Amino acid sequence: MLLSGLLACFTACESDLDKVVYDESVTQPAVLQNINDSYVLDVNKSDETAITFKWDAPSINVKAPVTSSLEMDIQGKDFANAAVLTSVKAGNSYSVTNADLNSALLKMIEKYGMEMGPINLEFRIGSILSNATKPFYSNVITSTVTPFVGEKEYPQVWIVGDYCGWNHANSQLLYSAAEDDNYEAMIYFGEKAANGWKLCEKADWSVNWGENTAIEAEAKSSVLKLEGGDIKAFSHKSYLVKFNTATLTLEMSQGCDSWGVVGDFNSWGGTPDEVMTLASETKYGKLQYYLTATVDLKANDGWKIRPDGKWSNDRGPSAFKKIEGAKDKGDGNFTVTEDGTYTIKWFFNKVDASLEVVKN
Repeated sequence: MLLSGLLACFTACESDLDKVVYDESVTQPAVLQNINDSYVLDVNKSDETAITFKWDAPSINVKAPVTSSLEMDIQGKDFANAAVLTSVKAGNSYSVTNADLNSALLKMIEKYGMEMGPINLEFRIGSILSNATKPFYSNVITSTVTPFVGEKEYPQVWIVGDYCGWNHANSQLLYSAAEDDNYEAMIYFGEKAANGWKLCEKADWSVNWGENTAIEAEAKSSVLKLEGGDIKAFSHKSYLVKFNTATLTLEMSQGCDSWGVVGDFNSWGGTPDEVMTLASETKYGKLQYYLTATVDLKANDGWKIRPDGKWSNDRGPSAFKKIEGAKDKGDGNFTVTEDGTYTIKWFFNKVDASLEVVKN
């Protein structure tokens, strides 16, 4: 029995000797490779790579996953308000698109109250073993990046009517994503669709299209004419509007009278959806319309947007090219990471709809 105890002690001691403890003093941080001295971001190449960052992975004395984050800040700010472009546990490169880098840069410019123009930036890799250890940092590299203001411009058709005070400056737009004769977008008329509206080639009345002969109420398809009459055959608040400038064919679909937020917070319709209302703001120097609602949300609960309390034409993550402040839950719904009251903004009148979710 004594022998067994000695053997157990010896084995345990031997096991303890085999244990390796994380030693910060022998840690080797990542080595970030240099990039070009300057870049000019291009709105017409939004989805293309702007910069590819490469680095040699950090080295530590234990076998454990290391999370490495690519950080960016204004030169001379000592990464006090660094933006994290990506965080990875594997891999040693990251390609950031013109759109994503521009978005991060515009937020940084606003945060620091800077003027638009070429911005001197610093980048580094911050690595961390766990929340119990201190991060360790790579070398710092620099580059000057010139952002763009706004989004890619597409050919447009103006929807002008009583809903916008017959004012081109306040109108919503149709867009030709393929830059051909086909234009479309979601238009929110509110209560005034039946009061009359027309389509204009420019932000004036020089070329405009309207009713040819009396359009049947809620007609799915009709042919307009140059200098035609006001269109008054539709009465819902919002529609998907399509127009072909060659054939002058107008198509109206997905008419609905309300948009709302539905989810776990209201038992998926057990109580009324949180109604979204129309609002607008000037962004990138242009008037942009959005539907908005303020909702109390729980972390990791699901939610989405739907029309008239129905599931036809509902909007989940796949309907948005850009989502800020919320995540794709993976089941066709959105979610947030913290409990709280959130303001949801759906910028619907554009080629690629975007969603902004801000905790109040």
